[in-house]
Amino acid sequence: MKKYIFIIFFIIFIFITFNKVIFSKIIIFSLSKWVERDLLVKEVNINYHSKEIVFSSVEIRNDDKFFYKNIFEIDKIQLKYDLSSFFTDLVIIDYLIFENIRFFLEFDEVKEKIIDDNIGLAIKNNKNYKPKIYPQKRKDKNFLIQETELINSKVFIKILDDDKKIKVNLSNISFFKISNKSEFNHYKNAFKIILNDIFFKVPDQKMKNLIKKTYKF
Repeated sequence: MKKYIFIIFFIIFIFITFNKVIFSKIIIFSLSKWVERDLLVKEVNINYHSKEIVFSSVEIRNDDKFFYKNIFEIDKIQLKYDLSSFFTDLVIIDYLIFENIRFFLEFDEVKEKIIDDNIGLAIKNNKNYKPKIYPQKRKDKNFLIQETELINSKVFIKILDDDKKIKVNLSNISFFKISNKSEFNHYKNAFKIILNDIFFKVPDQKMKNLIKKTYKF
């Protein structure tokens, strides 16, 4: 009898563990598709009971043309989700916390003008730029992050073909109700706040001018 009980518990354990592995792979694959970059995660810890997911040692790869290997390196990402919202048009995340972020911002400069960057924003200033056309969705899936925290962030700034590197410690920042819906605080506005923080912390005036001209604020 004890033998059968052990086998049953072992099968349940294998099923739950295997389930988490599959779910982790799906999450990483989905995030990679969303950011349109290769994404590496050392560990994904899923707690179904508390509805919390913790990502450890996250790396988002840079394009090969740039100096740094990654765009982002994050020691820990912690989020709590509202499971019932996954079956609605608005996915709700209770909180999203980023700890120890290293952001590598790089520019391709020609005649004191940024023609490209590694986050894909500078190229949109080109008059010949044509926005990417995505296939029409049957139904939009929106998201709302109730609270977002960025803790202990650093940015490393570099211009291609220039040996100079600038390192800046950023402010700890909190956002509330970040979404891709206009009635909330749009995520693009949150990103502008981060760029502003970078701008005011950069000690090099030439770099300040380039950042301001490129991102138009």
